[in-house]
Formats: sequence, C-alpha cells, structure tokens
Amino acid sequence: MVTALRCVAAALLPLLAMAAGAEVKVALDRNPVQVNESFQLVFSLDDIPERDPDFSPLLKDFMILGNNRSNSISIINGEYRRSVKWTLQLMAKQIGEYRIPAIRFGKERSEAFSISVEPSSLAAVPHDDLVLELVGDRDRAYVQQQVVVTLRLLSATDLSAYQFGDIGLAGVDAVVEPLGDVRQYTTRIADQSYLVLEKQVALFPQQSGRIEIGPVMAEARLPSRSGFDPFRTGGKIRRLRSEALPIDVDPIPAAWDADVWLPATRVELREQWQGDLERLVPGEPVTRTVTLLADGLTSAQLPEIELPAVNGVKQYPDQAILGNERAGDGIRGRREQKVALIPSAAGRYRLPAVSLPWWNLETGRIETATLPAREFVVAPQPAGAAATIATPAAASAQPAAPSATAGGRDPAARFWPYLSLLLACGWAASGLFWWWTWRRRQRAASATATAEPESIARARRFLRQTCERNDAAAARRALLAWGRALLAPRRVDNLGQLERQLGSELGAEIERINQALYAPGSSAWQGDSLWRLCQRLETVERGARARSAKRLEPLNPPA
Repeated sequence: MVTALRCVAAALLPLLAMAAGAEVKVALDRNPVQVNESFQLVFSLDDIPERDPDFSPLLKDFMILGNNRSNSISIINGEYRRSVKWTLQLMAKQIGEYRIPAIRFGKERSEAFSISVEPSSLAAVPHDDLVLELVGDRDRAYVQQQVVVTLRLLSATDLSAYQFGDIGLAGVDAVVEPLGDVRQYTTRIADQSYLVLEKQVALFPQQSGRIEIGPVMAEARLPSRSGFDPFRTGGKIRRLRSEALPIDVDPIPAAWDADVWLPATRVELREQWQGDLERLVPGEPVTRTVTLLADGLTSAQLPEIELPAVNGVKQYPDQAILGNERAGDGIRGRREQKVALIPSAAGRYRLPAVSLPWWNLETGRIETATLPAREFVVAPQPAGAAATIATPAAASAQPAAPSATAGGRDPAARFWPYLSLLLACGWAASGLFWWWTWRRRQRAASATATAEPESIARARRFLRQTCERNDAAAARRALLAWGRALLAPRRVDNLGQLERQLGSELGAEIERINQALYAPGSSAWQGDSLWRLCQRLETVERGARARSAKRLEPLNPPA
C-alpha cells in the first residue's frame, strides 16, 4: 500500500510542478532614468509560456525601441531545463513617476513596479557630435558618505572605439569603488539621437573639506571613410576633456554620539537559524546567522556585530563574511556573521536584542536597526530506564495453631502435617532458585570481565581512528557513539548528558572539540588526550559494573 502511494506521489509531482507554473522575473538596468533616455527591461521565465506576452500596456507611457527574445537550454544534475528571456529597450515620453504594469505570460504574470523619470543631466543642448560630461548625484556630502560619480560620453555619430581616462582626485582623501562595467544606451536631445557610454564610480571621502574630481580625459575613434581600410581601424581620433566636479564634504553631525559613524539610506539586520529551535537539547550546537545590510556603505565600513553573552549558552562566532553588491545607484554592503550556540543545560534562555544606530541620509536623523530579543527552550534529557530491583515476596502468614476438640481427635488434624510438608518443599525450592540465580550472576560477571559486546568494540575502534586522525568533527560523533555503547542500557542522547554521566574531565575535552570546530583562529585539535581519557573512563566503568554484578541481594532482607 505504501509503495503504491509513493508511486502515485511520484507521478503527480511533475503535474503539480506544471500546475504551479513558472515565476516571471523582472530586471531593470537602472532606476531612475532620464527623460528621452533609453533603458533596458528584461523579463525571464524558467519555462516556455503558452502564449507570447502582450507588451502594448507599456505604450501608454513608454516607447518600445527594441524587443529581443532569446531561448536557452541547460542540463543541471541530469535535469533538463529551458528558459526564455525578453529584452526590451524602452524610452519614457515625459518626466514623472510611472508604473511598469504587470505583463501576462500565459497563465503567469509579472509583478508591477514603479520607475522615476528625471530631467536630463545635460546643462544645455550639445553643440558637438561628441560630448564628455562628469556629473555627481550630489554636490555636498558627509564624511564617508557615498557619492556616485558618472562619466558620460555622448556621440551623435558612429564610433569604432573609445577609451575613458582615470578619474583623478584632489583635496581630501577618498576611497574609489567602481560600479560595474561601462553601460551603453541611447538618448534623444533636441530631436537628435545620441549613443551614450557611461562609466560610474562611488566615492567615499575620508575627511571634511573640499574634493576636486577631474577633469577627466577620454578618446573616441571615428570610423574611417577610406575604401582602403575595410576594417576601419585608421579613423580619426578625438580627445575630449570634461569639466572638473567639486564636492563639499561636511564633518560628522554633532547630534551623532555612537561609536561607529554609519551614513546610509537604509540599514537592516536579519537573522537565520540552522537547526530546529523547538527541539534543542543540552550539548548540541545550533547555528545562528546574523546579517547586516547597508545601502550606500561598503562592507569594510560595517562594524562587527556585537552579540551579548548569555548565561548557560556557549557562543562560538565564525569568521565574518563580507561582500558588496554593486548597481547604478551605488553600493550595498553586506556583513554576515555565523555563531554556533551550545546550551549547557535544560531551561529557558533569552537572547537579548541586538541594536545598531545609523544616520539616515534621507531624513537627517539617527535611526536604529534592531533584531528583537528571542527566547528558546532547551528540553531536559529524556529519563533513562531506571533499574528495578526485585524484592522477595513477603512471607506467608503462619497458619493458626490447630485446636483440639474435646472428647476426640479433630478430623482436620491430618490436614496440617501435609500443609507443613508442602510449605517446607516450597521454602526448599525458593532456596534452590536463589542459589541458581546467584550462580548465573557470578557467571555473567565473569563473562563481562573477559568479553565485551561487539558494539562497544566497534565504537572504541572508530573513536581511536578519529583521534589518531585529529578529526574534531568525526571525533565528536564517535565520542557520542562510544558513550552510548559504554553506558547501555542507560540512555545517552547527546554529549551534554554523557558529560554528566562520566565527569568534568570529559566535559573539558568536549569543550576543546567545540573550540576547534566553532571558535575562529583556534589551534588545530589533537585527539591523543581524549583517547587516553576515554580508555581510562572505560576501565573505571567496567570495574564498577563487575563489582556491582558480584553483589548478592540478601535472601531474607530485614523488614
């Protein structure tokens, strides 16, 4: 029956996946855009839709300059996948805030979203076929605030090659971070179409004062008109020079009183847990990942995430992972911190809230990114099977003495001798039973002293191999398996319970393993001391069992 259900489920899974449909992903190359400037809108699906999409709803606010469809096929882990992508070149008709409507792809549809169309950044109508301009997204910034600088080459004629010069800085020091490759699009200015080549960088001034950016040089090669130059490599070269771009840098505001200065447009703290928080037990680790995200800051500017200590919970932070996401509107810094938490005992624990103040550049105020406090419960160890000791049954009450009847012998008098004989036989049988039981225990104790179960031998061999290899992760698993085999039939569910059964010396060795596995920068773990300790603990445990087996319970325990 179960096999049949599995077969039905396996047959239905592809149908359910088809019924669920494919997600429509939407990508925009930049936002905001400038009026009369083309931009790229990409729709992609992991499956072929039943019908081609209808892009006519876009024509209300945008002109469609190009529409290209591409298909791709990939095989990943033996799974055959097809995907399709539509790349549209759009241009807004007017300045304003517009909404890209939802587009239907068969049964699926894309998500609608907003886009801003701004005035052109050109100060005036170009008077040349080639124009080089240098613009910034602001002319005043705080120390360490991001400034996006754009170097833009506009050409009303064909180009066979081009090259941008380096962006030079003068005045205060600044960190320069590139924002991807050169982008290419078209724009219209005064009924003239221009090809735009755009290079962007993010600047982070390090002191207050004034920073001078540029002038920047660029070269453009025009196509050759000669019939003897079929590859058009010998055309005229034009050198262009932009205007300089000054930026005033203000010091940190007086209202800021935190340790680390974080000027950003958005700061967010997130957390993720690896493991089941509803089934935590002492001694077993659970991983907490705390991620700090900041728009307008690099990962190098983000501070270390301070996680408060919690009584009864050991914390082992891993090395932080840093990364930057780059886009046309700047950099988004990311700092990810993994921490292994190991509760030492059962109970209810509370992780305090994590707070990080930052300066909101849009509101000009101090705000705080927060992870709320979290509580979790560590379940107590399951109670092991308690050993039960059999006690002899209570002796039967002695029969009342027979009473003689006057004037002759009682007929029941003949019953009592037989009953006494029966009771005597019963006591003799009981004595023989207890003697037989004692002999069995003696033989079992002798066998225990000379032989051992296969499971403990196998567990000991595995533990010795992992200790010889100095493999901390494998030794942690082998230690638990060895403890379960050694203490059977007592129940051992985790290393915390094993520590309580075998003592603090083993607890110190477990702590050394946890340090090696979860604490960054710790020295390599060596397993020789753990192996010697486990040999000694096993000898002690086997001796205690042998002594316990030799004890014989009294035949007639005192009342």
